[in-house]
Amino acid sequence: MSAHPTQRGLRLFSVAALVLLASGTSARRGTEAPAGLATIAADDVRGHVAVLAGPALEGRDTPSRGLELAARYLEQRLREIGLEPLGPAGYRQTFPLRATVPDEAACRLELSLREGSGQRFELGRDFVPVAGCEGEAGGELVFLGFGIDDSREGFAEVPARLSGQVALILEAEPHHPRRFEGEEVSEHGALWTKLATLQAAGVEGALVVRRERPPAEALPAGLVEEGEPDISFRHRWASWQGARTTPRPGGQLPPVAEVDAACAEALLGTSVEDLARSADRSGRPPRYKPPAREARAVRFSTATRESDVQVANVVALLRGADPALAGEYIVIGAHYDHVGVDERGRIGRGADDNASGTAGLLELAQAFAASPPRRSLVFCAFAGEEQGLLGSQAFCEQPPIPLEKVVAMLNLDMLGRGDADEVAVLGTERNPDLERIVERARKEGRTGIRKLTLGQGQELWQLSDHFSFHRKGVPSLFFSEGLPLSRNGDYHTWRDTLERLDLEKVANATRLVFNTAWLLANDDDRPAKSRE
Repeated sequence: MSAHPTQRGLRLFSVAALVLLASGTSARRGTEAPAGLATIAADDVRGHVAVLAGPALEGRDTPSRGLELAARYLEQRLREIGLEPLGPAGYRQTFPLRATVPDEAACRLELSLREGSGQRFELGRDFVPVAGCEGEAGGELVFLGFGIDDSREGFAEVPARLSGQVALILEAEPHHPRRFEGEEVSEHGALWTKLATLQAAGVEGALVVRRERPPAEALPAGLVEEGEPDISFRHRWASWQGARTTPRPGGQLPPVAEVDAACAEALLGTSVEDLARSADRSGRPPRYKPPAREARAVRFSTATRESDVQVANVVALLRGADPALAGEYIVIGAHYDHVGVDERGRIGRGADDNASGTAGLLELAQAFAASPPRRSLVFCAFAGEEQGLLGSQAFCEQPPIPLEKVVAMLNLDMLGRGDADEVAVLGTERNPDLERIVERARKEGRTGIRKLTLGQGQELWQLSDHFSFHRKGVPSLFFSEGLPLSRNGDYHTWRDTLERLDLEKVANATRLVFNTAWLLANDDDRPAKSRE
């Protein structure tokens, strides 16, 4: 919600059995649950969330490399399930977003050794600029550990004068239970805190080492392409609900680039990651100085520019089984983006917001593929929700299906916290026909949901992707975990992780959405248009 695994094999059904199952009328409904309902499982939810909210995807900011990897994962799963692509480019519906990007022509990083040899590094593979810290710098390379100046913690790592030198520092702070704030990253670990200290010492420039992220092998096969750049540019920094943001230093900041661990090792001549792990264990500042005969100098420049970048919704179609109704659609959506990484290196995993809803979307796609209903279903994972419902707005402005043919839109956003048997459904007061459908859906088959919170949460109505459809007059419902939102203290923080999710609750809520969509897709009548 925007601020204010291994797949099971699909069951095979004969065409005749599928048509018989999908063509039931209201007289038959309630006698037996559709077969697809039984395919929705907490273990599958776990597998999806583990990928989407894993550290390798770095918070799925829009745009980011992590968001691109998430889109590829969704495409893989939808293809395996057997759904048709609905976007102009396969499963993708792209739209432009204005963003800060690296200026490729003006970014470089070079190492020079005393004996005359050197090495050039590649933008996007070895290093990326830091927006707002552009310029050119050169000088002797000095390793300053984490670049922290706190004598009380025994981390006075920055000398008083750094004129003529370029600092190489590690991001954040040691992972040690008794240093700084333990598992939390303190303000000492913030990039802006470190740059203020380096700026005061007169440093020429700074290179910040990203700590190791999980390797490509930790992701599902085929997600990372061979030879693909693997250090992502931060188009923006994450901010957190209820947490103070470290202020950016005033004045002209020194040029800064972020480098990956392999680049840092080539620059320094030793494993910087080993030095970092030693500090993790000991809680003491890591120190290293190259031998005098290996004196190293670097020169680098960084620059950024404003440009339109393309980001993508991921859209797929399951055609209805009834020729008379297959030209009408139920749209089921969930946003798959989140807020990225902050200046302390903390990742907004977005397990609940909204890997949980996206996992539910994939489970629904699999469930309906096993039990196709009469009307067609459109499954859409939206990008850019956290920046103002950008993906759903793009869908509604250039819909791949006629909006007048959309019977209803069901939105899944944050399903995994609170009471396991509770779901909040927003939009029923604007759509009385849909309220009756939801009440029927709770009784249609075993979902695990006993408490429905209806007619509340109006302050949240405009904050998720259903609202883009509601504005077009499409009957819309917003399924979420419970109210008030303040019950979830990890909302829009780096603490929103897989370990804190109730996976069974996600599965329960997804079953309720399945039943709701099943009724909407099979009833003879359409609900009335959404009202203000």
